[in-house]
Amino acid sequence: MGSAALAEACRRAGIPGPRVADVDLAWLLSVDDGEALLRRHGAFRPTTAHNRARGTLAIEAAGMRLEITTLRGEPPPDATIEQRIDLDLSLRDMTVGALAWRLSTDRIHDPMHGLADWRARRVVACGDPAARVREHPIRLMRYYRRAHEWGFDLDPRVRKLRGGDFGLATLPAEALAAELRAALLRCASPGRLLHELAEAGALAAVAPELAPQFDGRPAGPLRYHPEVSQALHLILALEWAVERTAPLPAEDRLAVAVAVLTHDLGKNLTPPREWPSHRGHEEAGLPLVDRLLDRFPGLADARTRRLARAVCALHLHARNLDALRSRTIARLYREWWQWNAFPVALFAAAVGADAGGRLGLAAEGDRVRAAVETDVHAIRRACASVDAGALWTRHAGDKEAFARAHHVACARAVAAWRRERAAEK
Repeated sequence: MGSAALAEACRRAGIPGPRVADVDLAWLLSVDDGEALLRRHGAFRPTTAHNRARGTLAIEAAGMRLEITTLRGEPPPDATIEQRIDLDLSLRDMTVGALAWRLSTDRIHDPMHGLADWRARRVVACGDPAARVREHPIRLMRYYRRAHEWGFDLDPRVRKLRGGDFGLATLPAEALAAELRAALLRCASPGRLLHELAEAGALAAVAPELAPQFDGRPAGPLRYHPEVSQALHLILALEWAVERTAPLPAEDRLAVAVAVLTHDLGKNLTPPREWPSHRGHEEAGLPLVDRLLDRFPGLADARTRRLARAVCALHLHARNLDALRSRTIARLYREWWQWNAFPVALFAAAVGADAGGRLGLAAEGDRVRAAVETDVHAIRRACASVDAGALWTRHAGDKEAFARAHHVACARAVAAWRRERAAEK
């Protein structure tokens, strides 16, 4: 079923097909009968209660873990196997996923004309879009995400649906996190997708911390933000990050995307009377970063959360180190950059995305990325050169005195680095 069947149908039609990420199998057996059969053959593997509730079992075959689902729908007693398959397909979410390859006959079932929609580059709901979304509200987000992922047109009937009508806020947090992760990793412009979800009233229901980013507020004074709106700034910054991090492993790409997604959340808190400026939005955004990431379990591991918080707090400071005192830089080192595993290159990429996510300034993002990576590495080396052990011995275990002395020593090391850098320029 699904993408594997569509890929085979495309192969037979001589057109490019989808990338097949998994094998979606279906059969006639009920969950209980299927489990009994699989246990007899030693192929049964445990799965979640949610999977069982929707008729899905896990199996092991050819050294792989697969899932197999009972054909959905309630057919008449005299229905043929072909009718059962077509009924199942009619209840799937979108037509391009509503194909089946019946292995025993080598026949492709395509009752919803999914191959034609794939050829025409359309995401079309199976039957009534509202009915499909009421069955599984996550489908509303998935329709939009697939259209952006593939660069397809979206069914106008889907665009007429309002997110507030389908109880999106009650969806399992893990399902929402999976959709957001897929959007950040697979879409060329995750920001445009989020903007469309905001217009559809879906983003406010599932991510109230993100929705204000698309409500028309200014990004900042025009001399700094020629793109004017916060929405466009976030869209451009995410596009910059997606393009520049494409060669990196998926978890690194995701970490940068999450950091860029959350870097300006503090602007949500600026009173309109203070617009277009957003003074102090960096530190102010940290609680919102935590709240958003808590809302989407599994989206950000500990490293990604730490990176997102650092980018939120420091995306302006990191670009303007010359305006800071050496003591301030030493404090930033102690609070943010001292961690041995701190991902300096990813931090620099996210800060570069903030700089490059402005109309006509993409190249400035590249310059900022290189400069920030060089400077943070240099600051870490300078501060790490301080003999902490000797300081600890000198202060005989007095933690407060040691901390003060270490801070002063790091500030002196930073000042020395700055003098060397100035001389090189």
